[in-house]
Amino acid sequence: MGASAVSRRTYRPYASSFVENEAPAAGPDGRSTRPRDPAAPGLLGDRSSVATNVISAVTGLMTMVQLLRTDSLWLFWIGLGALVLVGVTVYQVRKRNWRAVLVSLVVLLVLGAVGGLLAVSRHPGRPPVGVAASTAPQTGGPSSGASASAPAAGSSETSGAPSAAAARPIVFSDVVQLDKKTGVDLDGRRAERRASQDAVVDLYLDWGYILYSSVRHSALYDDSNQGPEQGADARCRTYREDDRQSFAHHYVGGGNQQFCFTTSEGRPGWAQAVNSVGDGGLIVKVTVWEK
Repeated sequence: MGASAVSRRTYRPYASSFVENEAPAAGPDGRSTRPRDPAAPGLLGDRSSVATNVISAVTGLMTMVQLLRTDSLWLFWIGLGALVLVGVTVYQVRKRNWRAVLVSLVVLLVLGAVGGLLAVSRHPGRPPVGVAASTAPQTGGPSSGASASAPAAGSSETSGAPSAAAARPIVFSDVVQLDKKTGVDLDGRRAERRASQDAVVDLYLDWGYILYSSVRHSALYDDSNQGPEQGADARCRTYREDDRQSFAHHYVGGGNQQFCFTTSEGRPGWAQAVNSVGDGGLIVKVTVWEK
């Protein structure tokens, strides 16, 4: 009898423990009172994280578009970015991180769209002004030497005449500081600062170094690396007469960028970005001629 008592006393704790493990405690409503695992992420949190990552990536890429538009190596950077994204996607697939795979695929699609937009929107390369005349084919023949020498002699005699005839009076020529979200009116022979982009503003600097020309003549012609200020009037006139591709606005990343534009009153102008200044401001060398 003593042995049976010892046996019951020995096995009773194990039985109690077994029952507790098999049947977890329940509340009055029949639901389990076991606490949920705090480490398990919710579905809503996952979706919010994916949306945040996608929006951040797209915003960053669209910011890079303006930088790439003025870079001659934009195709190289687009290809390099696509290669990196493909590598990241393959790596995340092997890790079975499907959320990262989704983000990488979306960014890759956006990058491809950006490359297509850049290929379409970038203006085609054009030779400097005057190259077309020098590369024109010459016809051979017995009289080719005489015909070639005659224009050369005529051009040497009247070499100064075209430049003198083409030189127009200058309305304004000075350095202008454009702060962020401000414009300037240049038709009054002095720079008048404007706080908004209205009908009389000739140059306007928006947030992110985006330069706008006048609203009435919304056309910026890229004159970068085409020559100094001397001769800019003739170059700008050629761009307008040849109907070169123009832009309503253009990103200005700093110095060595030049643009031809038309003021609100129809005067031809030329602007050269000198340097960035302050919080999103820009120093510009501007010249405006009479019509």
